Parts: sequence; structure tokens; C-alpha cells
Amino acid sequence: RQMCIRDSYKGLKVKVDTLKVAKLDIETELDALRSRFGTLKTVDRPAAKGDFTSIDLTAEIDGKKIDTASDISYEIGSGQLLDGIDEALETLTAGETTTFRSKLAGGELAGQEAQVTVTLNAVKERELPKADDEFAQLASEFDTLEELKKDIESKLELNLARKQILQARDLIIDQLLEKAKIPVSDEAVSREVESHLEGEGRQTDDVHRKEVTEETEKNFRTQLLLDAVAEAEGVKVEDQELIEYLAFTSRNYGMDPNEFIKQVASSGQVPAFVGELSRRKAVDALVAAAEITDSKGAKVSAEANN
Repeated sequence: RQMCIRDSYKGLKVKVDTLKVAKLDIETELDALRSRFGTLKTVDRPAAKGDFTSIDLTAEIDGKKIDTASDISYEIGSGQLLDGIDEALETLTAGETTTFRSKLAGGELAGQEAQVTVTLNAVKERELPKADDEFAQLASEFDTLEELKKDIESKLELNLARKQILQARDLIIDQLLEKAKIPVSDEAVSREVESHLEGEGRQTDDVHRKEVTEETEKNFRTQLLLDAVAEAEGVKVEDQELIEYLAFTSRNYGMDPNEFIKQVASSGQVPAFVGELSRRKAVDALVAAAEITDSKGAKVSAEANN
């Protein structure tokens, strides 16, 4: 069986999109870096999108003051505060006050509409440092702007290569699932689908049920396929690898890595995570064994997979 499955993925050919770093992308990254080193300068003009402001806010419902805040720092256009505040602030100058209606975003009265009074205390704009060799020396380990741009370009290229590898992974798995026709337990699929729909409160949504059933079947088949590849490749999960994987996963739950690892161990979930990591290593083996080219025929290196 191992020989048989090996034959199905050795030398598998997949074609991914051609991705190229645009000059504009390099400039955008450079501007983002410059803005990190920017300074705020107070300006005497009406406020506009992108400006940083200092504001006072008061909210009232039926003429009764329910909340007030002073000297809030707010970037116009960031959408971080209240609906309607960007429109209210644009064109105001320092010292001016206006009112607008908005639904409150937090607190006990969240969702209720209030009359909001905003006073603009100051308008500041971000001044970016000049993009030159001096800036490159300040912001990076490079001596020249040219070297800094080259470094930005190579990092962007690596990101694009990673996107190509992710696309290749999906294409490889889809091809193998198509070839392998792996049977799955209808009962296990049905149980998983019911649990999913119950969690969403959508048991009666037949269209959604069909989508979830198809996705669940595919997930089960993919797991069985990758388990077979892991077996054929003799994939082993070392203790250190598992600890690193669990520490990495703990971030998704916003937990301390040590606490997360203890919780996984005490709830008997270690085998599930070993299986998960083993399948990840199986996918890496599939990518390494495949011939990946882009739509122009250029070879795509599996090294971006790391």
C-alpha cells in the first residue's frame, strides 16, 4: 500500500499562479517603514483624512449626559471610535465643535443611539523622514537606500513564494483526493455535521447543511490521505517538535505556552496534536516530492515552505 500511495505523489506536477513583486509594493513597504519613524507636527488648517487629532467627546441620550472623555488621540479615517466621527471631524479646525448622531459601541448602552458632541483641540499630520541613505542607516542594518529596497524586495518575493507553495499544497491534495477516492464513514461525517450546525443554530438550513457536509467529507478524506502519506514517508514527531508546535498553537488561544501545554496534556489531547503535526509534515513531504511550476513554466522552489 505504501508503494502504491508513494507512486501517486512522487513527481506529481502542479501549476501555480505567476506572482511578481511590483515596484509600487516596494514603495508601499518603504512608506510604512518611514511612517514608523515619522513625527507628528501640529498644523493650522481644517482636519482631513489621515490626520491625527486631539478631541473631547460628550455623549447624551434624551438630553442626559451619559459619557464624556477628554484629550482622546484619534486618527481620522481609522474607523476605530464611533460611526460618523470621521465625517464630523473632516473640515473642522482646532477650537471648533460639532454634533452628530451615532450608535454607542461599548458599555451598558451599546447599540443605543446618542447625540455626540465633539470638540477638535488640535490637528497634527505625520511628517515622514526623507527616503535616503541616512534614513536607511537609521531604520535598518543597511548603509544605502538601494540596499534597503533590495532587502524589502527579497522579503516580498519570499512572501509571494510562500503564497505559491500554499496554492501548490491545495492543488496537490485536490489531485490526490481525486485519484484516491478514499471512502469515509457516513456516520462520523453526519455526527460532525450535526455538531457543527448545532453550534451555529442552523440545523434547518439545508443549503448550508450540504456545504458543511461536503467540507466535512473532504476534511476527513484529507486526514486519511495525509495519515497514509505520513506512514509511507515514515514521519516521526519528536518531543521537541511537538513542544514547539504546541507553543506556537498557544498563540491562537492567547494563552501562556506552558499553561496551554499543561492543559493539552491533562485533557488527553496530545495524540490529536501529534496527528495534526504529523499531517503537516506529510504535506511538506508532498510539496518536496512534487514538480511545481508557475503559469510561465518557471520552477517554484519548495524552500519557501520553511
